[in-house]
Amino acid sequence: MSIEFGLFYDFDIQKGTTQSETFRRCFSQIEASERMGVDSIWLAEVHFSPFSVLSSPLIVASSVATRTSRVRIGLAVQVLPLANPLRVAEEAATLDQISKGRLEFGVGRSGLTRYYRGYNIDYSESSDRFLEAMDVITKAWGNQPFSHEGKFYAFNDVSVEPKPYQKPHPPIRVATASAETFSMVGRLGYPIFISSTTDEPELKERLKLYRRARRDAGHPGPGDVMLRIPAYVSENAEKARTEPEASTMHMIGYSAAQIGSAPNEETADRLQRLNTISYDEVLRHKVMHGTPEEVVERIQRYEEELGISGLVLEMNFGGQIPNELVLNSIRQLTEKVMPEFK
Repeated sequence: MSIEFGLFYDFDIQKGTTQSETFRRCFSQIEASERMGVDSIWLAEVHFSPFSVLSSPLIVASSVATRTSRVRIGLAVQVLPLANPLRVAEEAATLDQISKGRLEFGVGRSGLTRYYRGYNIDYSESSDRFLEAMDVITKAWGNQPFSHEGKFYAFNDVSVEPKPYQKPHPPIRVATASAETFSMVGRLGYPIFISSTTDEPELKERLKLYRRARRDAGHPGPGDVMLRIPAYVSENAEKARTEPEASTMHMIGYSAAQIGSAPNEETADRLQRLNTISYDEVLRHKVMHGTPEEVVERIQRYEEELGISGLVLEMNFGGQIPNELVLNSIRQLTEKVMPEFK
């Protein structure tokens, strides 16, 4: 089976550089990635962070659309509870038109409560807000004017323009983390993102919940699953280990420090464990760093054990790997890894 290879960007600010330089560097990498042959580019949504400038992924995605001609452009993810869903429907449809149908509409709730505190939204409402936003957006992308009366939003006889380029609308993919979310999204029948931040045994069990819920709701097939995981590829095994180490552990430490923003005990426990995790453990369980041969072997295992259909690879985990090394890693990926799965 063919595997889709996407690259994940959160526009990290490298030490000693400016915000403007961050935009230039990341756009340049994205343009180079398309030339090298990656299938898709995925953009995060990050708020209130001194380390990222990607707070407006739809705007950035529009710029990516005009700089590229082939790659799919994905959101990983648009945090639906934080924005008016009617406005999101308009802007996403506009992006789909600008890109001539290359939008992948990735959505989720986010696992960081500080986003919600910043926007003065109660995180306990996030699931209900998410589901209502999904309802509004899919209605808005239909051909007829619609009205909506919900818990959080009310619209009367509105018609969103433009309509999406893709019919009936761009593909929708939902980020999943908790057991409840896997089951909920399975019932709805959407493709999903999973993340290497969740331990693999737990992922296997939760994918069973997702697939069972899909089947029970009458949706055909096992579902489309993309794995988001940090990756680094080098022709030299020692370089594959050492070159991304400082950046990787910088991000592990930053993630552990977010424990105060954990939405539940499960997430807090996971973040707490990061305080004592070794780089060897990270290499074994959280990232995919290695030679092309080692990375091919890991992907084959994920394909067999998790049933993935695609990868969303964070090639500069922590954002501090020098640009020339990131580009070489992407080149190794496209020239020596991807051909094994096409």
